[in-house]
Formats: sequence, structure tokens, C-alpha cells
Amino acid sequence: MSTPKRRILVAAAALCGLLPGTAGAWDELLVLTTDYATYGGATVVERRADWEAEIDAATVTSDAVARWHDGLYYVVNRGAASIQVLDPAQGLAELRQFSVGVGRTPHDIAFAPDGTAYVSCYDEAVFLRVDTVAGAVTGNWSTAAFADADGLPETSWMQAVGNLIYVTCQRLDRNDWWNPAGGSRLLVFDTVAGDWLDPVMLTGQNPYAQPHMTPDGRGLHVATTGFWLTPDAGLERVDLVTGQSGAYVATEQELGGEILSFVVAGPAHGWCVVSDAAFVTHLKTFVPGGGAVTTIASAGGYDYVDVSWDGEDLVYLCDRSVGASGLRVFDAWTGVELTPAPVAVGRPPFMCVPPEECGATAVGTSPPPPAVLRAPWPNPANPRTRLAFAAAPGARVRLDVCDLRGRVLRTARATAGADGEGVYLFDGLDARGRPLASGTYRAVIDGAASRAFTLVR
Repeated sequence: MSTPKRRILVAAAALCGLLPGTAGAWDELLVLTTDYATYGGATVVERRADWEAEIDAATVTSDAVARWHDGLYYVVNRGAASIQVLDPAQGLAELRQFSVGVGRTPHDIAFAPDGTAYVSCYDEAVFLRVDTVAGAVTGNWSTAAFADADGLPETSWMQAVGNLIYVTCQRLDRNDWWNPAGGSRLLVFDTVAGDWLDPVMLTGQNPYAQPHMTPDGRGLHVATTGFWLTPDAGLERVDLVTGQSGAYVATEQELGGEILSFVVAGPAHGWCVVSDAAFVTHLKTFVPGGGAVTTIASAGGYDYVDVSWDGEDLVYLCDRSVGASGLRVFDAWTGVELTPAPVAVGRPPFMCVPPEECGATAVGTSPPPPAVLRAPWPNPANPRTRLAFAAAPGARVRLDVCDLRGRVLRTARATAGADGEGVYLFDGLDARGRPLASGTYRAVIDGAASRAFTLVR
């Protein structure tokens, strides 16, 4: 293994978001479903109330995960050792499906900046490079040096950060009931050098859930479960500049169980699915680094399996409750459930995959300047008004229309052009499409600068 100086590109989380894509991919998300027995499905759900679903728009295996990249969904069929490429612009038409090797158990797929794909394998000490257009494995690297005594490192979830790919390495001893063997870590693969860098040693053991970038874009949040039914791990932050993991930002003891899935939407907004000592799952919110933990919903058994965030204002929960399974939608900031009942998606849902991409910037570059909101025009609005703003070129900003008590009535996203200028046309309606009453309101950009305007009818 070579140990050159890390060429780290840190994902700028502030620039992460859903990409418009083609054929309305912005307005839809993918839900993988399975009965764990026959086969699975790929259901498309609209990202707006009433959350209409096109059930089984494609067929996948009964053990599959998926990623969005550059306008396409890539489904990793774990048991079938294959990759499916689905095009949302063509109703999830299958563009191709190819094998990564008979008997292998691929677990995740990640992409370098040039579009080259890499696949982790769970039941073999190998890391693969694949050509998703030709449908072929084009390179492989051994991971045996990271294994415990049973010879397997159990590599699973991945996160690409610029030219580096971070791979969770569980190191479970299959000769000891799959308990952690010690020394769980994040493997670091340099896609430019084509070699492994020094791994990141984790504070906890058994990184079970999918890792995510931290809101500041300079780290990774990694959830470790340690020994099951023992409060010995939690959610930790890995510093991508130093290559070291620090203290837990939330422990299993604080959260009340093992972390199965999580998202951190902001410095004070974390969501997680945890399994308690009775194997009952709960959806909770928490404040990373200490603070209130709130139970949003509790299942009747081991029924909640995945929580995801759309990068904006919605959080999705895959609920597999018998007789009431489906996708549930929550407000990311208030915790309020927006769906009166789970959205039926066919078989019970296993994973929700919003179409999202992350940009990247080099460590040490200056942060982009804060967005500036210009005076609304016309003012008074009757009922429309232009909310113009200036921000970093290509930056995506959040615009809230609030009443004078600070209650958010409407939220929108807008992108600055190449000249740093952008505009959003507010139509005088609230989030449910109802006309706002005449009066004074405030437009707020990125939760900071604000401008007042009057609405008359």
C-alpha cells in the first residue's frame, strides 16, 4: 500500500442538492421494495403532496441498494452479483445490467469525478473498478491486508469525496458469531494513484449504516454499532483533513439503541432510525454534539429500516409495518409528518434514494460569500413579487417567506447564475397553494438576511 500525501477534495455540503436532471427527475425519487423472498421492485414516488407512486416501474432482486449518479440510478443487486442501470427519463427503463463476477456480493457503488465507478464486495477481499457503459469489470485491488483472522474485511458502504473513495470496513469475525474483531476502519482509495492510502481508524466498531458528509463539507459522519444489544458505539465524525476520527457526536446510549440509518440535515438537525434492546425500531431526531433527542415515531417491531433526506426540506422513512407498510414523509426541520398514511409502494420499502449529487472543493479554499437578498420588486406585491439575490456563481440558496412572527409559510430553492445573480418569482401562495392574506411578510435567504414586503389583493 502506498502512503502518498492525501489529495483530499472535500465535498461542499452547502452546495449539495437535488439536480434537476432530465424528464422531471427533480420531482421524483426512487424507492426500493422487497419481500426478501421472491424479488424486489423499484417504485417511483412524486416529491410533492399527494406523493403519487408508480409501483414496480422496474424489477430488481430481493436484496438491492441503489445510488443516483449523473441522471441515472445504479442498482447494486447484492445476491445476484450484478449492477443495473435505470433511466428515470425513460420511466426507469433498464439501459443495461451486467455481472461483477459470479459468487461475489457487491455492496455499494461510488463514482470518481471522471465518472469511473467502483464497487465494494462483502464476501470477498476485493475492490472493483467497473465500466458502467461497457458493463465490465476493468480493475481490482485486494483488501485482504485489512481483514481480521477470518480473512475477510467485510467492506460495505462507500462515500466518494473528490478523487478519494472512503469504504466502511467492519472486520467481523465469522468464527465468533460475526462479532467485531477490533480495529474497524474506513479504507481510503485514491482513484488517481490507483492505490490504497492509510486507513482511518474508527472510534467505534462495526460501521453498519451508510456514511454521509457532514454539513460543513469537511468530514464524514459514520455510525458504528459495536456489539449488538450493547451501548458501546454511536455516531462519530471523521475529519477529512487530518484523516482521524474524533469523539461521538451522539452515542447509542443517548439515542436509545443501535443506529440503523441516519441523516444530518444541519448543525442542529439530525434524524436516525434506532433499534432498541427489544429489537423495536424508532424514528428520532437529535442535535449532533449533544442536545435533545426526540422520538418522532415508534414501530411495533423491527419495521423501520431506512431514513433519508432530500437535501432540502423533506425526510423519508421506509416503514415495513405489517399491513401498513409504505413511505412516510416528514418536515426535515419541524419533525411534523406530512403524509396522513404511509404511501403505498408495492412490497414493503427497503431504501429510499433521492436524486442527489454533491459538488467538491479543495481543502483550504475560502468559503463562498454569504448570499445577499435584494429589495423585493414590485413592493407592494399584487400578488407576485421578484426576490432577486446575489451569491457565489452556481450556489443554490434557500428562500423562505415568513410572517412577522417568524413562521415559515413558503420555502423555495433557487440557483445563482454564472454571474452570481439569481431571482425567484414569488406568486403569493403558501406551501399548500393557498393565497396568503394581505399584509406584511419577510423574505429570508439562507436563514440569515431578510427583506420585508407588503402583499395586497
